[in-house]
Formats: sequence, C-alpha cells, structure tokens
Amino acid sequence: MEVEKDFACVEPRCPLFPRCGGCQYQHMAYGDQLSLKRRRIRELFAKFHLNSDAVLPTVPSPLTYGYRTKLTPHHGRIRGNGEEPIGFLAAEGGRRIVDVPQCPIAAEEINLVLPACRRRIRSTVTRRGGTALLRRTDDGVTEDPRKLVRETVGGKIFHFIAGEFFQNNSAILPDLIDCVRAMATAPGIDFLVDAYCGVGLFSLSLADCFQEVAGIEICRESVRLARLNGSIQGAKNSQFWTGAAEDIFSAVNFPADRTALLLDPPRSGCGRAFVSQLLRFRPHRVIYVSCGPEAQVRDLVPLVGVYAIRTVQPLDLFPQTQHIENIVLLEQS
Repeated sequence: MEVEKDFACVEPRCPLFPRCGGCQYQHMAYGDQLSLKRRRIRELFAKFHLNSDAVLPTVPSPLTYGYRTKLTPHHGRIRGNGEEPIGFLAAEGGRRIVDVPQCPIAAEEINLVLPACRRRIRSTVTRRGGTALLRRTDDGVTEDPRKLVRETVGGKIFHFIAGEFFQNNSAILPDLIDCVRAMATAPGIDFLVDAYCGVGLFSLSLADCFQEVAGIEICRESVRLARLNGSIQGAKNSQFWTGAAEDIFSAVNFPADRTALLLDPPRSGCGRAFVSQLLRFRPHRVIYVSCGPEAQVRDLVPLVGVYAIRTVQPLDLFPQTQHIENIVLLEQS
C-alpha cells in the first residue's frame, strides 16, 4: 500500500481494510484522496517532461461509497464445505483470496444479492476457481455475463452486454461526459472520431455537438449495440465500424483541421501503431481518456511537439482506491 504522511486519518468503513486488496485509501479523508491523485498525475507528467502545470484538481465522485455498479468476486476450488473464501485478492500480494461477505464500495443493490450469490457458488463442487459477476443496471442486478442490459446516462439509454466493459461508477458519468464535451467542442471543430468507441457512450452523448460522428471498435457485438443505441436515440449523424482503432483513419474522410479525435483505450494504452497513424492524420484536437495514466503518458510523449497539452483533468471514478481516470486535451501547437 502507498504510504502518505500528510493526510487526515479517518476510520475505514470496511472491517476487512487493509487486508483486502480492493481498496487502498479508506483510511484517508476524501479530500486528501483527491489531492493525492492530482499530485500523482502531476508527478507522472513531470517525470516524462510533459506539462504538469495543466493538471487540474481532481473531480470528486458524488458517491464515495456504494458507487460500484459492477462487482466480480473471485473464488478458488469449491469443495462443498461452505467455508471457501469468495472475495478479492489480499493486499499483500500472492493469490490468497480474502472472504468478502459485503463490500461497502459496491452499490446497495449488489450487496443485497451478494449473500445469495455466495451461497450458490458454494453449493457446487468445482475443480477450478472462477469469478462471479454482479452488475447493477436499469434492469436490476444480473449475474449473467451474456445478458443484454441497459444503463441510462444523461437521459440517454445505452444497451450493452453485462459482462463487457461499461463504466462502473454511474454517479460520476455525467461529469465525465461533460469534461469530454468541453474538451472536444470548439469553434471550427465539426467532426468527431471516436476510437475504441465501445457501445457509443461518448460518441452518442456528444453527437448533437457535431455535424458527423464516426466510431470504431474491434468487438463486433459492441458495434452492433452502438448502432442500436444510435438508432434508438435518433443520432442520424453517427456511424460505427468494426475494426482495429488505427483502421479508422483510412475509413473516415473528415477534414483533419476540423476534427476532434477521442481516445478511450484499454488500460494498456493505444500503442505505437495507433500513435503513428494519428500523427499521419493529425486531427486538430485529441482528447485522451484513460484509466491507466502510466500507459497514457507513454502514448503522449511522441505526440508532444506536434501537439501541446492544454488541459489535464483527473476524475475520481474509483473512490477509496488508488485508481485514477484521467483526461488529456491536446491541440495542434
């Protein structure tokens, strides 16, 4: 666990803290958690000689507990004695699982069904371990990773597959979308390219700000759902393709000087091939959303020179934990 000297101590809500590896900051006052996360981003940017002065204060989550709409408890081999731990990896490392009967950062609805989920897991003998899913959506809590579910964000309904990626702190999603909108829109920017578009959360939330929006996603089912979501919302100016993110530059014919590029890649980042294609296309603005700031910084380094870092906005999508969501606005210098 990261050790910080200058913060106000508070009583952790979870009796399993700090043994459970799910949370790292429950002993810190929430304002200090926000300050620490901003400082970590500033230090990371400074380390790579990027514009650390552009880092703004961390946007707080409206909920600091009970915010997680997705929980994935792990378990080892089930022998049928009703005592096997079901929960999360221990903080000290290794593969030991800490038994978690209730999780205070999970949504209330998830905690209500968690005991029944644990009983079902323990009722079946298995040779191997596994991971359960509890996802809270507009349709209630589901444990079926293949189920089609809905989430309302900013008055718009998004369909997605319960086991696939969708932001799991719905309380702060409107703030996240507002930040992206403020960075993506500007006089003379008429087109939006959304790489790693998923089911169209950003594309469709921002579609009314642009003449045309194009998204690409490697998962064919996510593209199908992005099109469905766009059709339901009446976003006639949006189009979506299946393919690798870098393929979008050969598929769109938007004028680069009137285009904003939105990136929300996996935690591992974009990679060299995508960055090379980006530099060839050279959209006027780039908005990079990331839950992995270390990979984000690695991708930003080759862009500096062609682009200037205008704004860096951390958001606390993961209160009580060390994880940070970070948005960077780059503009041609």
